[in-house]
Amino acid sequence: MGSTGPQKLVTVVWSGLAAEVRHIRDDCGLSLEVVCDRLGWQQSKLSRMERGQQCISAADLASLLVIYQVMGRERARLLHLVERQDEPGRWIVESSKLTPTHNTLLRLEAEATSLVSAELVQMPGLTQTAEYVRALMQAGDVPPELIEGRVYARKKRQLILDKGRPPKFDILLDEAALRRVVGSHAVMARQLRALLEFADRPNVRLWVVPQGVGGLVGFDCSFYMINFPRDESVVQLEGKTSLVYLEDQEAIDVFRQHSAKVGKAALDPAKSVALIARVGREHERE
Repeated sequence: MGSTGPQKLVTVVWSGLAAEVRHIRDDCGLSLEVVCDRLGWQQSKLSRMERGQQCISAADLASLLVIYQVMGRERARLLHLVERQDEPGRWIVESSKLTPTHNTLLRLEAEATSLVSAELVQMPGLTQTAEYVRALMQAGDVPPELIEGRVYARKKRQLILDKGRPPKFDILLDEAALRRVVGSHAVMARQLRALLEFADRPNVRLWVVPQGVGGLVGFDCSFYMINFPRDESVVQLEGKTSLVYLEDQEAIDVFRQHSAKVGKAALDPAKSVALIARVGREHERE
């Protein structure tokens, strides 16, 4: 592996493959001691792998997956990540993998020091109420048997804002997201009340981009920036069937500069809160 390898461990491998390997072992209910005894490894080896302090070879991962009884497409997906663990750029995760017990995003957020969510047409995931999530899932034709699992996963993510030292959370929200009816006007009224409660937290700042302004500053896509210690970041872009994680520094700088530009065009937090409250009352009257 080249000299860039250890640096990439902090993002893709550290927050992705390494965490997934650790998560799978936890799901199997196996201790480090049991797994390492079966493989003839020292416990420190697996511990370093799971913390992203040591790269995982394809042979070592294959051995672990035998112990964990991971097969088929999931085995192939993980082995593919091993091949890509030293690559900068894109990291694609299929939406079908985003289950309550297998959520890369949840693990990324758990290690974040700050978050920036820019949304054009819907509430940021960390602020969504359960009924709002259900309405989104139903409108998106998510199979009924998967909806409650998605709701659970979304609510579980929100717990990071309640921990002892929560990440700073900056929200950039187009006014259209406040007015777009998801579920019903009653659902939206309750969702906006919940959004106001989030905005009242000391670690949360919220800026609303008024109608007619977003197009003038190029606010034309939603994105989610997850920042870690040592000025390292990952940007998530959500598509219909997959999530794309960008770790290339040039790409991240583009989104960082864009968020600063949009933030300058937005209403300040106090005026943003006033607008949210007013739109919420409009939903209540409908």
